[in-house]
Amino acid sequence: MSRIKIITVVVNFQMFNRFFRDNPHLRSCDVVCIDNRTRNRGLPAVYNEVIEESLGSDRWLFFVHEDFEIKSDLNIVMGLSRDVVYGTFGVKLSGNVPFGVGRHVVSNKDGSRPSIVGVEVSSPVSVQTLDCQSILVHASLFADRPKLRFDENLTFDLYAEDFGLNAVENFNIDLQVFPLDVQHYSYGNITERYVAGLEYLARKYPTVAVPGSCSFIGGRAHELEEHFQYQIPADPRYRSRFARASARVKSWIASAIRKV
Repeated sequence: MSRIKIITVVVNFQMFNRFFRDNPHLRSCDVVCIDNRTRNRGLPAVYNEVIEESLGSDRWLFFVHEDFEIKSDLNIVMGLSRDVVYGTFGVKLSGNVPFGVGRHVVSNKDGSRPSIVGVEVSSPVSVQTLDCQSILVHASLFADRPKLRFDENLTFDLYAEDFGLNAVENFNIDLQVFPLDVQHYSYGNITERYVAGLEYLARKYPTVAVPGSCSFIGGRAHELEEHFQYQIPADPRYRSRFARASARVKSWIASAIRKV
């Protein structure tokens, strides 16, 4: 299991201690903690440094968020193909509708409001994009393809989606979700930085249209948006609509109680 290197960039050491340092499922893994409290560097730049340091090694590199808890052992990793890019959650189209693959729990940072998302898989399943919560790649894949790296023009959003598109479009590498019991303590948030990242990827991949975790991605994304609109908690527009709807329901309930 020491052939698995888990890389997490940390600003919250309480999370790191709980999810990584004290996690019994990771005792045989090499856990690399990168303190990002002072420099606040973009994740792609940090990840690329780790990749360069790992070239030539016989290791799996598992890039995960600090708010990502692994709740089962990683024995399955040792039987995976070294020619595939993996994650624990991904998305593909079913007709015109995005379809989440990789059953896991997502929640607020404190664990509140947990929800189960994604379809459970018992073996690796191909997807069109991978979520940035986790990316698993064998070091040999990086050694054989020097241009398969994270795009440092991106910082904290969409770098995993870009990495997957680069793998598929330029190297014909399959993206797959493998089964693992995990909880991601974040619902995410669509910000101006995220929107700028979407525009950047539309220019970078002008002929592409694929589903991501929070939006369609690529220069032809608008073609998919004609058939489906994302409504997720990460989108502030959705949260605003949900809050208004919730307020209307509460008002109706209060009114009904008064009448009784």
